[in-house]
Amino acid sequence: MRLLAALVAALACALLPAPSAAAWPDTGPGVAAGGARWLGPKPRPGPRRVVSLAPSATDLAIALGQAGRLVGVTRYDDAPEVAKLPRVGGFLDPSPEAVLALRPDLVLWVTDGGALASVQRIAALGVPVLALPVVSVEDVLAAARLIGDALGDRAGGERLAGSLSAAVSRTQARAAGLPRPRVLFVVGREPLVVAGPGSYPDELLRLAGARNVAGGQRPWPIYPLEKAVADDPDVVVDAARLEHGGGAGRLETIPAARRGHLVKLEDDDALRPGPRMVRALDKLFAVLHPEARR
Repeated sequence: MRLLAALVAALACALLPAPSAAAWPDTGPGVAAGGARWLGPKPRPGPRRVVSLAPSATDLAIALGQAGRLVGVTRYDDAPEVAKLPRVGGFLDPSPEAVLALRPDLVLWVTDGGALASVQRIAALGVPVLALPVVSVEDVLAAARLIGDALGDRAGGERLAGSLSAAVSRTQARAAGLPRPRVLFVVGREPLVVAGPGSYPDELLRLAGARNVAGGQRPWPIYPLEKAVADDPDVVVDAARLEHGGGAGRLETIPAARRGHLVKLEDDDALRPGPRMVRALDKLFAVLHPEARR
């Protein structure tokens, strides 16, 4: 998913309630491990034709060495392994018709993207759907195991989860004992939208040894520029796209920017819960702890 698409999905999560347990259909195999859920008919062992409705799920399938089973992905998927695959819509607006035309025997869906009605339709028409909540690092580890198991590679899922967990532990160990800078993580400029408590970037910041200055109760709050200035963070991490509006000038009014501590992220790794979190943590650690660079 490109940064702009990730922002749209984040805003959607902020404005729309996540599907509750009561929203799920009562039919199908039911609850899976890690808060995931099966929708539709019982899945067959070893599915050969898989459609992914979320780039993070695509990334996990690729990391498992299972890219060859993917037959369709979203318009936001940018991994070279799936560059030539058909697109079945977006994170929020998958097309059931496009999915069904690919004759999948498994669909992977990340629940926090919305699109419940479309996914329910796909499941009702006879396609097994593995619905995965993926909003935290623990969710990523669980999704690696679940997708591995669903694809008939339980051992591979365990290996991937273990590798990702080890990378997280390495970052935490590196950050231990270092100063914890106060950070504002920006995902949109007009209006100013930031990563708040409970968001994926908020967790990555903590793991990389930083403190998030954004408080409150919402994971993706609209943040008054005046408050951002008054908060006076040590570092501003800019993960917004220029074309989303506002330009970089708005952020340059924050004192940290004038001190040279405005950092632009050129990719969406920190907004994409999945295997790319390893790169995201490395990049965040480097910009948050320049004193620890070798």
